[in-house]
Amino acid sequence: MAERRALPPPVPPASPDPAASSGAVSTAFGSPLDPVAARPHQPRDTYVVHVQKDQVYRVPPPENAYLAERYRAEGGGGKGGACSPCALRTLGAVLAAALLLGAAAALSAVVLRPDAPSFVVDNLSVHTNASRQHHVAYDFFLTAINPNKVTALWYGGRGTARLAHKGNALAKGSVGEPEDGGEDAMGFNVLLHGTQRDGRTPRAVEKALRGSKGAVTLDLAVEFAVQVHAGALGFERRTLAVSCHITAAGLRKDVHISSQTCKSRFGN
Repeated sequence: MAERRALPPPVPPASPDPAASSGAVSTAFGSPLDPVAARPHQPRDTYVVHVQKDQVYRVPPPENAYLAERYRAEGGGGKGGACSPCALRTLGAVLAAALLLGAAAALSAVVLRPDAPSFVVDNLSVHTNASRQHHVAYDFFLTAINPNKVTALWYGGRGTARLAHKGNALAKGSVGEPEDGGEDAMGFNVLLHGTQRDGRTPRAVEKALRGSKGAVTLDLAVEFAVQVHAGALGFERRTLAVSCHITAAGLRKDVHISSQTCKSRFGN
């Protein structure tokens, strides 16, 4: 008969160890109670930068000044915005000064350099004295027109006058007081008394004095003392020179003036 052998009893499967299972889970996924301690340490990367010595500035590079100036010009930053009213005030002051200078220059041009008045010879009378041989008086009446709208011209004192024919002196005299006062006067009487050069009178003038109606030319030169006024302000006196070139038909009493040209200018 076959011999039977007794088999050992079956070993029951080992029950899982709770502690070991917990340890495995903690090792694999980390403990929920202590995540920091259970997480493995990750080393950080370190970078080393080498800078050349000639690139190290002890003072800010010059480009920084350009960038800062451009930043201010573009209105960036608090200081640039705060300085804008200051710039506007400065610009306003400059414009005001320019306007004042312009006004002063215009006033100076109008007051200190006025236009000279224009003159017209309205009348010429010639008188001869029968008792005094070769004594002739020339009586002119001049009208002045002031072209200046802002300034007035004051004529003070007596002026001087000279009369000539082609460079030969005929008479000299003075200017009477203006008939309508000194301020912007319009009418002036100029009386000249004949003078002879070497006891002779130019032939054309002598013929005109005797009654000839032929044309004779005369040159009248007059000087005035004039003061320029602007309102109540009076400025320094200036000399006004007037020259008139006249063509007359005869020189008997009321002379007919056929043509005339008068020029005037202020002296120094």
